[in-house]
Amino acid sequence: MEKSHSGLGVRAMVLMALFAGIATVLMFVSVPILPYVSYMKLDISDLFVLLGMGIFGPAGGVAIAAIKELLYFILTGFNLQNFIGILTAFVADVAFILPIGWILKRSTNSLQRQVVAVVVATISLTVILSLANWWVVTPLYLKLFGFSLGMPVKQLVLTGVVPFNLIKGIVLGVLFILLNRRLGPWIEKHRLY
Repeated sequence: MEKSHSGLGVRAMVLMALFAGIATVLMFVSVPILPYVSYMKLDISDLFVLLGMGIFGPAGGVAIAAIKELLYFILTGFNLQNFIGILTAFVADVAFILPIGWILKRSTNSLQRQVVAVVVATISLTVILSLANWWVVTPLYLKLFGFSLGMPVKQLVLTGVVPFNLIKGIVLGVLFILLNRRLGPWIEKHRLY
């Protein structure tokens, strides 16, 4: 395999870019799942980040997530509001994919292990995003952009952020398990870590 200056093969870099590109496109296909927080939207882009992580390992998954978010930021506009949203989405990506990557590091074939990984990842996503929205993200939006919630931040977190991220984690987790069970042999064959 031809190596670049950093030691990562050209084929690997192309594959990572492909996974990130597909994930970026999927970010544009998003749906609100809770009507009272319609700005929180579910997309399935993390499935390609997870598949890429299965091939390139946790660091590769984080790199794919970063490229995905950067491409989305470039395509949707350079402004502070968008930047905060993209940064929050990246934190969500990492909070969800890393627990799955660590738990499935050596064996992705066991259904029980995949379920445990998805449960841990969903809890991680929910806790980290709840704390981020409570302490940083929502107060920042309120202060910088003068948004009005009509409720205390704590209530928004409990009634919006927590249920949204639980649903998101479960939906992505189930889809990931189904996809991973179909593509597991292909991922194992192409694994580079």
